[in-house]
Amino acid sequence: MLPILEGKRVVLRSPNEKDLVSFFYFASKDSIGPNAGWFPHRNLDETRSILNLHIKEANLWAITLRENDVMIGTISLNNLSNDRFFGKGAEIGFVLDDTYWNQGIVTEAVLVVMKYVFRELKFDYLKVAHADFNIASKKVILKSGFKFVYKKHKRYIENPNINYVLYYEISKKEFFEHENRTTDEI
Repeated sequence: MLPILEGKRVVLRSPNEKDLVSFFYFASKDSIGPNAGWFPHRNLDETRSILNLHIKEANLWAITLRENDVMIGTISLNNLSNDRFFGKGAEIGFVLDDTYWNQGIVTEAVLVVMKYVFRELKFDYLKVAHADFNIASKKVILKSGFKFVYKKHKRYIENPNINYVLYYEISKKEFFEHENRTTDEI
């Protein structure tokens, strides 16, 4: 089970069965899934199945706001790896209900997870990716201190508009340097 992580406005917690309706609400929107490379959820049974998988895999947090406990998005750690050359790392992924876009919520959630990953888990790096047209995710990624690594031609059945996926990475050292710069600017 993942620990509860808190920021100024967000609380990240493990998803649970009570999240079914709120998860379906945003995951069924055409503006959410296709941007991340998956089909919008068609019904509550499909969402229940995916929610149960996330609960079982325990690699995803529900993004909630401090003032209520309603799931408005998710943030996950995937593709964990540990090797002698690159060290310990993972890929971070996120989605947010479009009602909450452009409010800095995902940026805050990403930074909370990055602090946890680099300070507590002692990871050496994190990776992240976005579809070529997903400018909002690109802004979050760059604001969080990730550096562009490469672009790969990729086609998704779920969204034929995705032509390329752009990949980014940040090392532990780069994160702490970025964190200090960001703190100094406030």
